[in-house]
Amino acid sequence: MKTKSLEKCLLFLAVAFSTGVLFISCQKDKSFQFPDPSTLPKGLTGSWVETTTGVDTISFNSNNDSGYFNLYRGFAMTNGYWLPKIGSTSYSYTISGDSITVVDGLSNSMEGGTYYFRFDEPNLTINIGKFSKYISTKKSVLTFRKIK
Repeated sequence: MKTKSLEKCLLFLAVAFSTGVLFISCQKDKSFQFPDPSTLPKGLTGSWVETTTGVDTISFNSNNDSGYFNLYRGFAMTNGYWLPKIGSTSYSYTISGDSITVVDGLSNSMEGGTYYFRFDEPNLTINIGKFSKYISTKKSVLTFRKIK
């Protein structure tokens, strides 16, 4: 009788320990480290990650004051397929002073607007007004940091 109680107790401890390890290993890593800015190329060209959520990424293909950039929002399961999350698309842009005019290239109505824009090249950060309603933060000005 004591053997069965001891076996049940050991089984319970093993399950509790395994569950605890599972919960600890599934926690989101909040210690994401950005690369040292001195190791990255200067200019707009490259990939930039939004610093609050670390989920949304923009990618500029040139250092010009006008052209196209892509917004990548990750993937989601849709109708049984892994597809880009809604809002992942290309945008045309024109930078003028402290503003950027952005037009959604895939929108039927060619939606867009003019937003605040500040490029801090020494620190490799971009501050830009929230140009997409799909970016999941309540901030009106987003900060992106260069990652490559």
